[in-house]
Amino acid sequence: MQGDGTAALAVAHRCWSRLEDGLNLVAAAAIFFLMFVGVFQIVGRTVFDTAIYGYIDYMEQASALFAFLGIAYAQRVGAHIRMDLLLRGFSLRFLWSMELFCVVVALVIITVLVDSTFQNFLRAWQLGDSTIDIKLPVWPTKLIVPFVLTVLWVRLVLQSIDYARLIRNPLATPVAVPVIETIEVQAQNEIEEALGREASGREERRP
Repeated sequence: MQGDGTAALAVAHRCWSRLEDGLNLVAAAAIFFLMFVGVFQIVGRTVFDTAIYGYIDYMEQASALFAFLGIAYAQRVGAHIRMDLLLRGFSLRFLWSMELFCVVVALVIITVLVDSTFQNFLRAWQLGDSTIDIKLPVWPTKLIVPFVLTVLWVRLVLQSIDYARLIRNPLATPVAVPVIETIEVQAQNEIEEALGREASGREERRP
């Protein structure tokens, strides 16, 4: 049964990772597009004495894309800022327990935020809220926030299940949680990567 549960968790992790990867790609594309539009705006105002109508409103609304779409992806790969200095030297079971505690706290907070942000979207929808300059509807942007937080909520549930599994068996292979490397392991990986690039460079320079 444990093997079946782990296999089901792995399948859910892979399927949900595809959605997170897609949202992260959209966020990256949004950053690139906003940079392009920003350059066009500057060049247009400086050289051609023209500007994009409603530029500020568009930027304000589009900022939600790159601000929120990559949250679940960052949680999955462990890219958020961490303070794990105090956890060094403890057993794996204690480490997994602390990780589970943090994820459960985050899960409670995200649950509250999903409800409050969805209510915020409903108010904007019902009142017809819009931007000041060009009267751009703001409900699509406000709908993005509870949607992305829901994606993050599911990711936290998957991680909670995996951390609970790792607490029971600390030596098991992590499935849906990031593997946090120690400083020593990170340094060793960087050294091996640098030596690998150096060796590859020498092979390319050989006649």
